[in-house]
Amino acid sequence: MIKNNIDDSKFIGENCKFGKNIILENVKIGNNCKIGNNVFLKSVSIGDNSIIQDNSVIGYGTLSGHYYEQKSQKNNSNNINNSQYRINIGNNVLIRTGVTIYMDVSIDNNCWINHNAIIREHVTILEDSTIGSNTICENNVSIGKRCAIHNNTMIWAETLIESFVFIGPGVSFTNNSPIAHLRDIPSTIRGAKLRLGCAIGGGATICPGVEIGQESIIAAGAIVTKDVPSRIIVAGNPAKKIKGVEQQSFIKDDIRKQYQLWYFSFLSLYIIQS
Repeated sequence: MIKNNIDDSKFIGENCKFGKNIILENVKIGNNCKIGNNVFLKSVSIGDNSIIQDNSVIGYGTLSGHYYEQKSQKNNSNNINNSQYRINIGNNVLIRTGVTIYMDVSIDNNCWINHNAIIREHVTILEDSTIGSNTICENNVSIGKRCAIHNNTMIWAETLIESFVFIGPGVSFTNNSPIAHLRDIPSTIRGAKLRLGCAIGGGATICPGVEIGQESIIAAGAIVTKDVPSRIIVAGNPAKKIKGVEQQSFIKDDIRKQYQLWYFSFLSLYIIQS
């Protein structure tokens, strides 16, 4: 029988369930959590009713060097580095099988991180957002509330994604530095900015530093090489304006509330059945 390795710096809530062959180092786990088989947790705080499925690594070693040291000093919006725990996972979070999460990451309440996703250093994901399977989220990325990021998406470093953003499967955010993981790189990496409520169709490519305006739509397969104003639809290579977004398509508060109720109901049903 394989034994678990749980150090003395653990704080574990009530009614938690643990699989086999797990390693816990400096962790805090809330009530009613489930930790699967072959899971590694290091310097992690997990809220109530969260699930970590099999073969996940949370607390993977951070690359050292000039770039990450700079980011650690200036990117403390969630006070992650001032906490006892370098990874903070909220309540009702579902992390599926094979996920890898590096240090200095914050995942808010009611988020889903799907199979084999990779979340790099200094990433913040706000409440009710979903990260698709096989998606790679590079360092220093900010993701807002209730975002839906689908499978096989590549999100490059320094990308800002505001709330209510939809990103289809297979979208690529390109980078402007061929040496992003080496030491002493210049601080000139430019990520894209996706404003509130915009939507990116499957297979689109977003070039470095591009800003997608509020509630704009990028057609599937488009190559976006320059900024896109708010509330227009673009398509093609390079992407060009097709038409404006109709007024009734704008995100409204009642739609946001309906989405929130649907998401919570679906998440609760999944946890009950698990």
